[in-house]
Amino acid sequence: MHTRLPAAIVVVLAMTSGCRGNMKATAGAPTPQPAMAAQLNMAFPTPPLFIMPHSLGFYVGIGALYDIVYDNDNFYLYHGTTWYRAPSCKGPWAAVPYDGLPPLIRKQRIENIRKYRDLEYRTFLREKTHYRGSVLRPAR
Repeated sequence: MHTRLPAAIVVVLAMTSGCRGNMKATAGAPTPQPAMAAQLNMAFPTPPLFIMPHSLGFYVGIGALYDIVYDNDNFYLYHGTTWYRAPSCKGPWAAVPYDGLPPLIRKQRIENIRKYRDLEYRTFLREKTHYRGSVLRPAR
């Protein structure tokens, strides 16, 4: 078992040696944050269905693999730790700084958006054809 330890150290060093950055190792220094990707290359083959939880005041995508919302004629996608904006579900997705988000989205944490989306989605499924909430199906 001890003979494998040096090999494991070599593997870890080899994996980290490809990292680039301008970091100085100093005691107590804050951990560098990853840079925000300027664009995201993603497209939805079919636009998801959107519903509007009254507690949020903007549309949230349901049945999508990603957190996507719609407000003020734009789509906003949360991926990793970054919000992206696009004029359609096909993109192009450009990173949006926090203060560039619409106020209704900015005031909600992503966990709350997910919670209210899931609650409203359960209502949507339960009521099916009698659902009285707002629904949006964007054009392709």
